[in-house]
Amino acid sequence: MSVLFGWVLPYIVIILFLGGMIHRMLMWAHVPVPFKLTVFPSPKTTGGAVADLVKETVGFRSLWRGNKGLWFGAWLFHISLAMVIIGHAVGIYYSGHHFMMFGSTAEQSEHLSVVIGTYAGIALLLGLLILLIRRASSPQLRFISNFSDYLVLLLILGIAMSGMYMRWFADVPYSVVRSYLAGLLTLRPIAPPDNSAFMVHFTLVQLLLLYFPYSKLMHACGLFFSRWLITRPHERQVILK
Repeated sequence: MSVLFGWVLPYIVIILFLGGMIHRMLMWAHVPVPFKLTVFPSPKTTGGAVADLVKETVGFRSLWRGNKGLWFGAWLFHISLAMVIIGHAVGIYYSGHHFMMFGSTAEQSEHLSVVIGTYAGIALLLGLLILLIRRASSPQLRFISNFSDYLVLLLILGIAMSGMYMRWFADVPYSVVRSYLAGLLTLRPIAPPDNSAFMVHFTLVQLLLLYFPYSKLMHACGLFFSRWLITRPHERQVILK
């Protein structure tokens, strides 16, 4: 089982994930746009259009104008998820290195990373529970929801819970995970960490990546396509006399 889920499945997942992502984005990029979709008031410069896109991506500005409860749950979920992903990447990459944050010692930096990761994980669980309870308790949302809507939330919930379990009860050193992932990336796989909680966590992550390009989660990429179409700067009009 460790060979299947620790060696074989990761290569299948990465091929299907990258292939699906590239395919979907190429499809969007080649969709013809016969006329300008920019809505008023739109930025007049490229810098303004980029700033508008950043505000929407980070602050969920359009959602804020509507349901404040939905905005809070969605914002908390997405921001904490981004922090968790960045924290994993930084922690795994710099494990075994003398990485300093804000001039602190290596031990203080590691402790700070653990504290930030713990709070981000708790915030992620809270955001997930808000979105899940909201979807399950609203008759209107239950009517328009299908199995895939709940599947995604439950998958991410399982990933977050297994990750927090590892952090609190079954600590797996970042250095061990780094060596394992480095072996996969260099096509010289080694045995995965001998920890059942890690294998559950890692397998759930792989299932999510496998499903990602073919699900509604692609809105994370589609946002940039759609928002640019309606916020890109005005084209200058040339008046012939």
